[in-house]
Amino acid sequence: MSLDYDAAFLEHLKANWLSAARWARFAAVSAQRSRHITVVLDNIYQPHNASAALRSCDLFGVADAHLIHRAGAVAPRREIAMGAQKWVEIHRYGGGDDSSGAADCIGALRQAGYALVATTPHGSATALAELSIARPIALLFGEEKPGLSAEMLAAADLRLTIPMHGFTESFNVSVSVALCLYELSGRMRRSAVDWRLSEVERRTLALNWARRSIAEIATIEARFQADWGH
Repeated sequence: MSLDYDAAFLEHLKANWLSAARWARFAAVSAQRSRHITVVLDNIYQPHNASAALRSCDLFGVADAHLIHRAGAVAPRREIAMGAQKWVEIHRYGGGDDSSGAADCIGALRQAGYALVATTPHGSATALAELSIARPIALLFGEEKPGLSAEMLAAADLRLTIPMHGFTESFNVSVSVALCLYELSGRMRRSAVDWRLSEVERRTLALNWARRSIAEIATIEARFQADWGH
């Protein structure tokens, strides 16, 4: 559908199906969403970790998450995500025995202008507090035990490490997501970087949220479409 249709349908929902308080909440949250930082989860097979990471994306205002599915990967558990998958735009790549997911994800992120930042506790890497946020960043997180695949590490523009001072080798992946987003999103919001979404992007998000949260939305939209343009 066109942008004119989206705008008209959103106004229809605001007038008839969204309370003033609900719309005010959508407007307030969308104004704080950003695509300057995004998160990539590469074959996170434990539902708890994938879902907790999505929850952090929502809470720190990250508009999109990119999920690479390989053999054995599972979908986030709805009850653990606390509904976060309703509010974060999820882009999925691959699945089953499909090995093209990582390449497709890398290509999409590069086309969008992201610097690919691999999070890893191994080798020489930039410390979290020193990572530049001057350009859009895609944070890459890998499987629970092996970490990021060789393919994702090779594609990364740089590597990032979270300082640790204990015996354990690394943080849990969902904790790593939360720590990185806390540090980087805070710095981003205090900086002069143009991190906010455009008006059209905010409206698109609000419409997506409305579609996911209004009961019988398919029937409502079908009726609106029948009258659209008449």
